Amino acid sequence: MPARTITTDTAADNARKFDQYYTPPDYAAHCIAMVNALYPEQPFDNVVEPSAGSGSFSSQLGDNCIALDIDPAAPGIEQADYLRWQPAGDLGRCLVIGNPPFANQAALEFLNHAAQTADVVAMILPRTFSKVSQRDRVDRNFHLVYEETVPAFAFDYRGQAVDKPCVFQIWERRPEERPILTRKTRHPHFARCKSQADADVVIRRVGADAGRLKPLDRTWSPQSNIYLRAVECTPDQLRARFEQLDMTSAARNGCGGGSINLTEIVSLYAEALEGENTVHSIVSADGHASPGPNEESKATGQPGEKAPCPTHSPIEQTEPEPEHVWLNTGGRAATTSDIVARVNETAKGTAKRVTFTAPPSIRKMSAQNRIDPHFHLVAEIDCAVEIVDTFGKKRTFAAVRQRWERRSDRRTLHRLASAHSDFEFCSRADADIAIQRVGAAAGRLKRPTDAGSDQSHTFVRATGCTSEELWARLAAIDFDAVRHQTAAVPSIAKPEIVALYDAARRVAAAVLVTDGSAKRADAETIGRPSDRPSRLSD
Repeated sequence: MPARTITTDTAADNARKFDQYYTPPDYAAHCIAMVNALYPEQPFDNVVEPSAGSGSFSSQLGDNCIALDIDPAAPGIEQADYLRWQPAGDLGRCLVIGNPPFANQAALEFLNHAAQTADVVAMILPRTFSKVSQRDRVDRNFHLVYEETVPAFAFDYRGQAVDKPCVFQIWERRPEERPILTRKTRHPHFARCKSQADADVVIRRVGADAGRLKPLDRTWSPQSNIYLRAVECTPDQLRARFEQLDMTSAARNGCGGGSINLTEIVSLYAEALEGENTVHSIVSADGHASPGPNEESKATGQPGEKAPCPTHSPIEQTEPEPEHVWLNTGGRAATTSDIVARVNETAKGTAKRVTFTAPPSIRKMSAQNRIDPHFHLVAEIDCAVEIVDTFGKKRTFAAVRQRWERRSDRRTLHRLASAHSDFEFCSRADADIAIQRVGAAAGRLKRPTDAGSDQSHTFVRATGCTSEELWARLAAIDFDAVRHQTAAVPSIAKPEIVALYDAARRVAAAVLVTDGSAKRADAETIGRPSDRPSRLSD
């Protein structure tokens, strides 16, 4: 069915009415790649995109894709209300994938409606679906097998990039029902109280500061805060432990500005307590072993027992911080954003070096620009990580191990320019050259007429040189140096094209002239700076 032509006013009204936040094609491609990675040998007979919108997902799927939307914004999308839609026949092994509307619990309604016909459901959902309470409302025969946080400003709303706190989740049908998780609201160390006068700890419950501790010398409303009093430890010990918890991250999973409930607080506290009484540690240091339960018990005067609260806060520890910190994900799939945040947290201390394993996207200029500028990349090596999924199955993913070193001078941040005097980015109709943007051939040059979908290609037009000169210069660039620096499918971003082209031009300008003849720079070095970090040894 062809897309309807509607006025700007009507489009704006529909965007509000139908909660139309469109997914960028590159992130849709990433989501599709994650599904393919989980089910490489289990093809789907049919794929349904229930709220296809502008076709970000359906345009990248095959002929077996059924694209639906109550207000289609692209050709090939059937106008239909998915919640009332019924397939004409048996869908066979079916995948439902997309970005449903969120308003009025619509996301949950779409997910559970998909569960009636799908074998796998992969959807972009509000971050509230990271909460146990929301997951428990999903069809019991569906089990969560994958989740990741959607990048900031990943959606298009009426032509503007907007930020919506979301996750991408993959749910799989199984014959057995998943158990409903027990949600505890009590802990032996503290109790909830009704009055702030009785409280030893006040935690913001909702809003932008949700999850933050509030000072007791000010008055806080009971509607927006949670009051707790110490029971089996002193108020100072209780507050010291809460100061170590990352409650704000859990709160960001809430709707609106954020929220946290007592169940989540109890869970975070219990996990921290258990972590302190086991040998396992997320951060380990050269030459320092984590204390076992018995060693910690001896420090409290209770041999063989776990101490209910620490006898001192971390601020009072006298052991010097390690010079070399290793960040260990403990078998979990850490995102690039997670790694960057942990490196920057480590940088607040006195560590001189930090080593970590991260997804290949840590090599992206935009990711490295977010790392503390006093740390410099000194070594790296390609490697692989083995992750145990929710089935207990081991999966192997490509990764990068890097070592960063603290220096007195600030490193120069990558210049993320999106324009160059020799060319400009444009539409296919105005282009001289097409560059494949995503996929195994990312970085390949094509004639615009030979390029596939607009979503998978970047188009450029020569402005400061001829189209033939531009083609020759782009053809000399080693795009392979950056195209694999992504967590899922290879990709090339516009700032990377500009940066590589600029580097190539600087190499050309530095041609050595010997005996009156020009000595051409080796094309193999273009895109590979001479100050590239050394290799790490295993």
